[in-house]
Amino acid sequence: MDFNLFIVSIVVSAAAALLGVFIILRRLALVSDVLSHVALPGMALALLWGIQPFVGAFTALFIAIAGIFFMERKFAFSIETLVGIIFTAAMGIGIVLIPEESLIESLFGNISNIGPHEALFTAIIGSALIALTVIFFTKFARATFSQELAKGSGVPQGKTEFMFLTAVALAIALGIKVVGTLLMGALIIVPAVTAKNIAWSLKSMTFFSVMLGVVVFLGGVSLANAFDVVPGAAVILVGGVLFALSLVLKAFRIR
Repeated sequence: MDFNLFIVSIVVSAAAALLGVFIILRRLALVSDVLSHVALPGMALALLWGIQPFVGAFTALFIAIAGIFFMERKFAFSIETLVGIIFTAAMGIGIVLIPEESLIESLFGNISNIGPHEALFTAIIGSALIALTVIFFTKFARATFSQELAKGSGVPQGKTEFMFLTAVALAIALGIKVVGTLLMGALIIVPAVTAKNIAWSLKSMTFFSVMLGVVVFLGGVSLANAFDVVPGAAVILVGGVLFALSLVLKAFRIR
């Protein structure tokens, strides 16, 4: 694995796994998985217009989360309902618009096509995302465990929620080039839910999630290189194996 791929693997997996902790604790796993598919029409338009796919993906995701945030408060719809509606529309538009030769890569990713400039961009944006998540970790945690506690401690609930959703959108946009729109949700969810099975506190869950995210990513990319398979799929397979092992460890710990 060359240096560019190594850096991208570390940054993307760490950012996704860190946010995945709050996704799992908020029981939004399905929402984050579906939300990753919303990036497809943005990527399609970016490819058609010859601009950076990340820009198109993040723009589509940001518009989606802004719409979800507004409608949830204005019309009292659940996030799951709104994401489901947006998901079906986004997938249809994306598949119609995206060039056929780019469809497989958009759905499953291709880390081997990331060049030095893209790797540097990903490293900078991903590192900034990790830093911001760490800075606002306490606010995210309070909003996750108790909205009343968050309000009582002076945490601006609406702004915190919007900031969190924007961070998730940014993490998804960064990772789509690597694992694609179909598998990015799993990259966020699997390390966090695996960590939850073996953790004893929020701090330990966060630590294990980030470490597992990096291990899953590096292991999957190495496996893909060794057996010449799609990297994104290999990453998720490694994650699935580790999740199964965590269930065994959890079962023994319960006994």
